[in-house]
Amino acid sequence: MSKRRSLDHLDKLPTIVGREAVHVGLFDGRENYVVHGQVHGDSDIEGVLMIGPDGLWVGNITADMVVVKGRVDGNIYARFKLELRPSARIKGDLSSPLIAVAEGAVVQGRINSDSIVTRFADRRTH
Repeated sequence: MSKRRSLDHLDKLPTIVGREAVHVGLFDGRENYVVHGQVHGDSDIEGVLMIGPDGLWVGNITADMVVVKGRVDGNIYARFKLELRPSARIKGDLSSPLIAVAEGAVVQGRINSDSIVTRFADRRTH
């Protein structure tokens, strides 16, 4: 079975930033991360980064794959794929070879003209 969904690439348990957690500063690593709290700073992540529905990221994001369900105030660069779920709210520019945007996601910014953008209706419950 092929791994079509970005979250299918989470082969091992991710590192989780909890709902009440606030991280300030550079956020780098070589793992998969799920952010339910807040991050104020830039990132360079070799792995998957997911911003949960209640998550807030203020700063620029660079990661292999990015899934946004919450808010991002900053630019996003995904090396392989960027997925915006219906609850995503982005204030910043987007760049990735492949950008998937669900109905309901809001982007206030520019999308790199070299990106392939697909739109979809999210039927998933998780």
